[in-house]
This record gives sequence, structure tokens and C-alpha cells, in this order.
Amino acid sequence: MTTIVFAAHADDEVIGCGGTIAKLAKKEKVIVIIFSYGSGHAGVLTSWPPFLSQKQLKARRIYESNRAGVILGVHKTIFLGVHSDIDAEFDNEKKQKLIEILKKYKPNKVFFHSNRDIHPDHIAVNKIVKEALEEVKYDKEMYTYQINMFDTNKGEPKIIYDISREFPLKVKALLCFKSQIISLITLMPMIILKSIAYGKKYGKKYVEYFYGR
Repeated sequence: MTTIVFAAHADDEVIGCGGTIAKLAKKEKVIVIIFSYGSGHAGVLTSWPPFLSQKQLKARRIYESNRAGVILGVHKTIFLGVHSDIDAEFDNEKKQKLIEILKKYKPNKVFFHSNRDIHPDHIAVNKIVKEALEEVKYDKEMYTYQINMFDTNKGEPKIIYDISREFPLKVKALLCFKSQIISLITLMPMIILKSIAYGKKYGKKYVEYFYGR
């Protein structure tokens, strides 16, 4: 059994699916595919410590993602090589790499960004992944997750994972992303509150929830 989690940026996979990754990794192989290093101009300006070069920031993001992956039990983390703008930089070479990954690992489940998310890179990943899945004629389980603060989906989630035992691992993995500490300070309360709110709704301490594609 293999699960692939697609993320626009390093840390999105942990914010959206960290507990689920840790839960699934106990029984199956979990592969994380990250599209962007986030090492463009905006990434450099908002990263810590300040004034890192693009090369330094890229290396730091790879290191942090791999450390987080070890904590969660990820089998392998693969970067597709985008520096900043996914919609503009995702060329045919990167598309073929993505297709090859899907053919090689033949996942039973895939998780990727919702098209209702507010970040343009997240929307781009939704579109790219859906096209790639159609190209390889993927017909197994597909789930989407949202990073933005407010859940814009209507109706009940397609699947819910009880991550009560895994939640401490999710937080520990998030703390690996020290280069993104500025954004994590603002996001952490929302991440915790969303997990608690849905956990309470379904009679659990913490949950992660996912919708159909």
C-alpha cells in the first residue's frame, strides 16, 4: 500500500495532513511530493533568518522537509524543482517527472490541495495533480485538504482521520520549519483550533478531514 501526498510548499503537507501521514506511515509507504522550494523573492523576504540567498533557502527547505518527514515516518520526500510561481514554472519536464512518479509508486491513495483554497499555488497544484491523475488513468482514492483559515467546502468531509495520538508528532514536525517561523506563529493557533473543533464534532480529541477532489 502506498499513499502520495502532494504539497505546493514545504510545510503544507504537515499543516494539511501531518497527523494523517504519521497514522498511515505506521502501516504503509507514504511519499511526499513538494512542488516549490518557496525560494523566490517573496520567500526570501519572509524567511528566517533574513537575507538568505535563494540557494541557502532552497537547501534549508529541503533539510527541514526531510527532518519533518523522518518525524512523521515518510518513506521519501521528492521536490519537483519549482522555485516560486508554480503556475508559471511548471513546465513539461516537471510534468513528465510527476507522471513518472505516479507510474512508479502506483499509489492507492492521494492527497492534494483543494481548488477552494485561497493561495494561487495551492489552486495550481490542484489543477496539475488532477490532470496528471487523469493522464495515468488513476481510479483509486483521492482526497483534498485546505490550508486556508476558513473551510469553504459545503457538506460533510469525505473521510476523517482520528489523529489524537499523532497530533504531537504533527506539531513536532511543524517546528522543524524554522525558516518559516514567522508564518507558523500566525498559523499554529488556527491549525490547533481546526483540529480541536472537528475533533469535538466527531467525538475525538483531534482530527484531520478531507474532501473529494
